[in-house]
Amino acid sequence: MLMAFWEVQRLTREINYLERQAMETRNRLSNYQKYASVLGGSSIMTLGNIAGLSAELLPRASMFAQFSNQASSMSAMQNLQSMKMTGQVPWTGNALAQYQVEMSAFAKFKEESMKALKQQEVQILNEKEKEIQLEMNEIEQRLKMKRAYLESVKQQAAEDARNSAPKFGLG
Repeated sequence: MLMAFWEVQRLTREINYLERQAMETRNRLSNYQKYASVLGGSSIMTLGNIAGLSAELLPRASMFAQFSNQASSMSAMQNLQSMKMTGQVPWTGNALAQYQVEMSAFAKFKEESMKALKQQEVQILNEKEKEIQLEMNEIEQRLKMKRAYLESVKQQAAEDARNSAPKFGLG
C-alpha cells in the first residue's frame, strides 16, 4: 500500500512537469503565430511592430526587420537602375517630376521585394510551428498515458486498502 502511495506521488509530479511543459510549448506556438501575423499585417517591419514579441523571437524579428529593409532597398535600387538603363523610365523633362516617377517606381520595387522576403520568413515560421505542434502532440499523448496510469494506480491502491483493512470478525 505504501508503494502505491509513492507511485501516486511520483506520477503526480511527472504529470505536473508535463503540464508545465505543455503550457510552455503552447506559449511558444502562440509566439510564433503572433510573429507570423505581424509579418503578414504590416508592409514595413519596424521595432514598433515587433516590440510585443517574446524574448525568444525578438532577436530574430529585429534582425529580419533590419535585413529585409536593407535587402529590399538594394533590390529596388537595382531594379530602378536596370529600368533606367533599358529606357523603361521615361524622361519627363522636369527634374521634380522625374524624381517623383523614380521614387514611385523605387517604392513599388521595394514593396514587392519586401513582400517576397516576408513570404520566405513566414514559410520558415510555418515549419517551426509544425515542429512545435508535433512536440505539443507528443507531450499531450504522454500526459494522457500518465493520467490513465495514475488512475489505475489510484484504483489499485484503493482496492489494496479495502482488502487489507481489518474486518474484526465481520466479514
